[in-house]
Amino acid sequence: MKHKSITLMFLFITTLTFTLGVWQLYRLNWKNDLIENIESTIKSPEFFEEKKIYNELTSVILNDSFNLINNPIFIESKIFQNKVGYHLLVPILFEDEAFSVLNLGWVPDKNKNKYINHLINLFNNFDEVRVYIRNFNSNKPFFVPENDINQNIWFHINKIDMQLFYEEEFNSQYYFVILDTQIKKFINNPSSNLNNNHLNYAITWFLLSLSSVVMLLIIRRKNG
Repeated sequence: MKHKSITLMFLFITTLTFTLGVWQLYRLNWKNDLIENIESTIKSPEFFEEKKIYNELTSVILNDSFNLINNPIFIESKIFQNKVGYHLLVPILFEDEAFSVLNLGWVPDKNKNKYINHLINLFNNFDEVRVYIRNFNSNKPFFVPENDINQNIWFHINKIDMQLFYEEEFNSQYYFVILDTQIKKFINNPSSNLNNNHLNYAITWFLLSLSSVVMLLIIRRKNG
């Protein structure tokens, strides 16, 4: 009875780890397709349409109906080239109505008013600006602190908090991240937001499954 229980346990472990390996291969294919889509939209972005549904990290072009308001907020503790700074966000209008926010990327401190003015003026003076899309929701990572709206201290992009702070209702389900080197020389490729370690994970699970099979064969041979 004891040997039967051990056999069933190893069969369960083998099946479970093999299934997890197959799942990671599925995730690998999905992630590769997503990265391919991201890269293709970077090369040939379309104009953003207000009512169209987009995949996250899709690159689009904002036309001159979009304008920035110089009322920035700064997301704390963002690192660029091993330096700690902030992500600069400002409200974006669509046809003169509050629409969303735009992440203008990393800045070293909160006091470069001329630099911020320069970025906003550049955006507003171009007829077309390349950006990519992120989902504008109110979720936050578990270990990230809550935003302090009263003290104007921000740790994550939260739609509800930003609507309270700006006293505006943002109509878009997306926010935008700058991708135009005419405005910002150093930008992040949206695919850098994706971790693609699924092949390594799949190999690990398959090796664990194989190890379980080997252990099962050894046990059965000893008790055969």
